[in-house]
Amino acid sequence: MATPDNKAGRLHAWLELFRAPNLLTVPGDPLAGWLLAAGGAWHPALVAVLAASLCFYALGLIANDILDYKTDVRERPARPLPSKRITPMAAVSVALLLCCAAPALAWLAGPSAFDVGALLFMVIILYNSMLKSTPVIGQLTMGLCRGLNLLLGAAASVCASGGTMLPPAGLVRVLMAAVVLTVYVAFISALARREVETGRAALIGALLRGLLPLQAALCLLAHAGWAGWLSAAMLLVLWPLSGVLAKHFYMS
Repeated sequence: MATPDNKAGRLHAWLELFRAPNLLTVPGDPLAGWLLAAGGAWHPALVAVLAASLCFYALGLIANDILDYKTDVRERPARPLPSKRITPMAAVSVALLLCCAAPALAWLAGPSAFDVGALLFMVIILYNSMLKSTPVIGQLTMGLCRGLNLLLGAAASVCASGGTMLPPAGLVRVLMAAVVLTVYVAFISALARREVETGRAALIGALLRGLLPLQAALCLLAHAGWAGWLSAAMLLVLWPLSGVLAKHFYMS
């Protein structure tokens, strides 16, 4: 029988693998996309798309550690997989579960959300398996994952409202926000390429946490009334919380 200490240790290892502070920065992407596209209208599809977003992000993180195992043995031996705190079999099993859960949740959010989710899934796999080490393209691909995450929320809002596409003004607003997120995260990814040698981990962590006030600003720019203000407030509450978690869990 597992002891409480063993259970706590396993939980800590999984939270470390999924970079707990980063997870707090994920729902803000589709939430901002939802508000920018729908103006704050509530619908159960929002819950599905937020859950899908977290599953896609978690899938990307676990795929990264599985495929980077040999590099992490050399450069980050304390990570959960190289240190044997999580077995490769367990990691692969959870990755397969996320491969099923993420598209299924996107499908529940609507056909357009499923289409964007399928594209996001392909970009995640391409990044981790082929493009991560490619200068410029790798960083832009990482940024694109965040941009598509925002578009996932926008697509879900279109489905929830019964439409097939956004009006021109809404489309421009959503695409501009997606570009901002893409460029921001691509810049962080560029800094992270040599974080071990340059000691930029703290800066990278601060920039990643900076996604929360950025997402809050996008929610306010949606002019969604109380929904926009409430969403922005929730994201800003998560900002210091992510800083507390960052003291205990690696972010990059």
